[in-house]
Amino acid sequence: MIKHLHRNDIPFYNVKRVNENTITLRMRYLDAFHLRSIRREFKCKVSFQKRGGAPHYYQKRKKIFPIIISVVLVISFIFVLSNMIWKVEITGGTPEVRYEVEELIETLGLNRGTFIQSMESISSIEREIMNKIEDVSYVGIKRTGTSFHIMIEENKNTIHDQERDPSNLIATNSGTIQQMYVTNGRPLVRINDVVRKGDVLVTGKLDDEKDIYTYSEGEVIAEVWYNITGTVDLAVEKKDLIDDVEKEYGVGFGQRDWFPNKSENDRLLLEETKPIYFLFWETPFSIEKRYFYPENTSVDTIDDNQVIEEVIDEQLKRKLGQSVEVLYQKVLHEERDNDKVKLEMFVKVLEDITKEQIIDQGD
Repeated sequence: MIKHLHRNDIPFYNVKRVNENTITLRMRYLDAFHLRSIRREFKCKVSFQKRGGAPHYYQKRKKIFPIIISVVLVISFIFVLSNMIWKVEITGGTPEVRYEVEELIETLGLNRGTFIQSMESISSIEREIMNKIEDVSYVGIKRTGTSFHIMIEENKNTIHDQERDPSNLIATNSGTIQQMYVTNGRPLVRINDVVRKGDVLVTGKLDDEKDIYTYSEGEVIAEVWYNITGTVDLAVEKKDLIDDVEKEYGVGFGQRDWFPNKSENDRLLLEETKPIYFLFWETPFSIEKRYFYPENTSVDTIDDNQVIEEVIDEQLKRKLGQSVEVLYQKVLHEERDNDKVKLEMFVKVLEDITKEQIIDQGD
């Protein structure tokens, strides 16, 4: 019989001889049906000691299988529905503003019928609404299960100037005044006057003899000199970011995550974690999303003119901000060291030198 099984390519294994007339072996559940014809051919007795395998369990429990499949399908259906947005409610503001907010949040993935994991984060949506809709002064988004409630407030044009504390405008730097734009308060200086740091430019005391005070507001543009020193590399390594953002999706479980494709050379821009929900509960599983910027590295060699302009722009922007206007520049000292240049310059700029100072009326 053993040879017959082998000749007919019926697999079996774990063959053991119990005695001269009895052997035991193991074989697949479906192949065991061939033993019926073999038993009649060789007139031997076949008995089954133990049965197992998926087909056997299916035959044994096929009556409850439809119930199991139904339960799995229902749980899967609830699982999918628990991760979809079914209600978005916007309150506050005028109908026109609510319509603008509704149009904007749809582009950000916050609309009925989409998956929660595909929408932008709540903080990002709030920031986009504040930046793109000027009439909105406040927005708050609250998530309850599969529902989102958006509360907005519009800007109020009420001016509270009367409630402002009396104040002066003082000079933040020494210089020669070139222009003045005073909208409130009493000017104490004129154009072409030379002022020193800390001098009062505009006072909130309207009358020297009477205690009548107001707030001071305006700009006083002065000609200011700066002595600037800086060091700039002539050979600069530059990394250019490519405009196309690459996205990667992965699966997270607890503190661990798995990404099928990992970008090692690209710069990570943003990483988002979107939890997966079941009904109102947050599961340990999550959808991980990463944004990468591909970058190219290159070395740029710059000439002397570029060095001077870069030093001026870098130093002034870091010290004064973007509002200054450069009128004149002169290099006082220049020292070269390999690929570096050390510069000392005299720079004349126009800038607003005002700073508000509250008046202490108790003095």
